[in-house]
Amino acid sequence: MRKIDYWEKFEEESIYHLYNRGINGTTIFRIDENYQFFLKKWEALILPYFETLAYCLMPNHIHFLIKVKPLSDKLTKVISTEGTSKAIQFLEKKINHNTFLEDQFKRLFSSYALAFNKQEERTGSLFQKRFKRVSIKNEAKFWHILAYIHHNPIHHKFESNYSSWKYSSFNSLLSKKPTLLSRDLVLSWLDKNIDVNRRDFMELHENFKLDTAENYLDREF
Repeated sequence: MRKIDYWEKFEEESIYHLYNRGINGTTIFRIDENYQFFLKKWEALILPYFETLAYCLMPNHIHFLIKVKPLSDKLTKVISTEGTSKAIQFLEKKINHNTFLEDQFKRLFSSYALAFNKQEERTGSLFQKRFKRVSIKNEAKFWHILAYIHHNPIHHKFESNYSSWKYSSFNSLLSKKPTLLSRDLVLSWLDKNIDVNRRDFMELHENFKLDTAENYLDREF
């Protein structure tokens, strides 16, 4: 079994399981507005550059399944509006795509931490210094991680049923309401027929064995 690299470089069209937690397990979300604020920051800073396939936010940590969007003229124009030093350096070809994307996540975590610290009247770091991301190389691993993400509130005893947790993508992926998730992309990988893929999605979660999930989380499939 190969040694897992928890800080893989972002590559176009590649899929990653990304996760982070509060430093020393500290709480990072206390009220509904905290979750909503984080997702708004995600929409502004991350969504332009990544497809969001699944997610779960919990009181002290987060999980996401994401796919790197390919660089295009349209995306380059978006980068030119960022106005950050890393965006400028990327456009001047002084840094690579991965470095720019890493900086977007650093901006996400630091801007959220600034607002949360003000709310809680606290100081210092809120998140672990380095967020982890592991690439998903095959379909079996993808579906395993997706179901694991949605079961995480049960695993950490925040909720007794994955469909009841408000701050995950589970219900949005099943819904027909507008969403910022790449729902059609995810479900179409199960089946092109909308009724069949929703049935398969439910069966995937119903058959998932949480008691063995941790043993397989980072292994090769």
